[in-house]
Amino acid sequence: MALAVVGLCCWQITPASGAEQWPQQSDPLRIAEPGVPLSPPQSVPSEPLADGAHLFNSPEPSLHGPTPKTLAEFVDLAQRSHPKLRSARASIEAARGKAVQAKLYPNPVMAGFSPQIAGDESQWSGTVAQDFVTAGKLRLAQQAALREVQQSEYMLIRARFDVLREVRQSYYALLVSQRRVQIYKLLLDISKRSYEIGSQLAQAGEGTRADVLFWSIERDRAEVRLLNASVYIETGRRQLATAIALPRADIGTLDADLFQKLPQFELKTLQEAVVQANAQPRAAEANIARAQWMLERAAVQPIPNINLMGGYQRQVGIPAMDQGLVQVMMTVPLFDRNQGNIRSARADIASSRADLRVIELELATQAAQAVATYRTSQRLVEWYEEYILPKARETVSLTQTLYARGEVTFLSLLQAQRILTETELAFVEAQADRWNGAVTISDLLQLEEFPPDANAPAVIEAVQENGPIRPLPPP
Repeated sequence: MALAVVGLCCWQITPASGAEQWPQQSDPLRIAEPGVPLSPPQSVPSEPLADGAHLFNSPEPSLHGPTPKTLAEFVDLAQRSHPKLRSARASIEAARGKAVQAKLYPNPVMAGFSPQIAGDESQWSGTVAQDFVTAGKLRLAQQAALREVQQSEYMLIRARFDVLREVRQSYYALLVSQRRVQIYKLLLDISKRSYEIGSQLAQAGEGTRADVLFWSIERDRAEVRLLNASVYIETGRRQLATAIALPRADIGTLDADLFQKLPQFELKTLQEAVVQANAQPRAAEANIARAQWMLERAAVQPIPNINLMGGYQRQVGIPAMDQGLVQVMMTVPLFDRNQGNIRSARADIASSRADLRVIELELATQAAQAVATYRTSQRLVEWYEEYILPKARETVSLTQTLYARGEVTFLSLLQAQRILTETELAFVEAQADRWNGAVTISDLLQLEEFPPDANAPAVIEAVQENGPIRPLPPP
């Protein structure tokens, strides 16, 4: 509850020196509390930064001409067509509009009236009233709104890397499926070769009909596995097309190196780099700054604004009389001193700081989990590539030769083929886990280039030198 004080006088009232005459740009206020991370305050021009209409009506690109094959081509399509990015840009434009609105000065109020209608004694009046906002309330409200703009810009960065993560994961999942098809073709060739050898031995009287039927079953099983792998290829293509927001796009064979060398990350250094580079903590810091500006705004709310009214009144009659009207009005903060909102704003600051800490801990946990998966799969890939696969391939080749000579039974050849099949598939699955881990780590670090350079220290140093990802300029 507040009391209204009205004063009538015949001279012009000038607001106190602390009154805010019109919206002005000034140095941003900061709450001096130690240990609180703050994003650097920014200001906006007096007019909107950009016309946001194009953000919502931009046409989606379509695939015409050569089918994309490289990851860079798919990323470019996703960035031009994905609705997540358009939605995030629209959120920025909405926050900018709120920031512009927050600093706008109250409109004046014009009135015409007659306090008395009585023939020759009638009175006719016209007034203009204006609220003068004091204590920099508009500037504080604008600065709080600007922190929301900054937060929205960081969320656009995260939305962009979310899209990149989906594209990268789908791309390498399809690449792994292509490799599975190649392996199943190789295993089908091996099964056909074993079947031919078994048939020749049976015709020569050195084998049995049962052996031939068995190799025929193995050949048929290899054909079924190849057909199933082809189904996964088509599924992977549709998932990749969805990831770039063009679900009807036709996708062909990808062009990338599945066996490319990737870096080895050190966990503690990686965690520090992730917390430093990721946009989520920066958005949380912007939210802390917004809460601090809101506390400043709540603290000055009890300082009353001044309402100044001036007007003209004419008394009809003989003789007619002209009169001037002046009124000054303000609220008196006797009961409502905004105590509840100030208390709530302080709690919001504490909550925002806790949210920042939670985000940092979650990112550190995600980095640890991603490194664990990445390291184990990387080690498996190296082990299979250097030791297990060469032995399995050589074993099948030698066993086929010995089986053709009748020196080993078909069970020995069957076991050698199954070991090769399991080894090849395990190698491909390790590759899939390795690339999933690399995509996750690159997403946490928000790396623009993918795959990352094989030199892990150079990657981390580049992230630390560049510092946090800054918001993108308006389109």
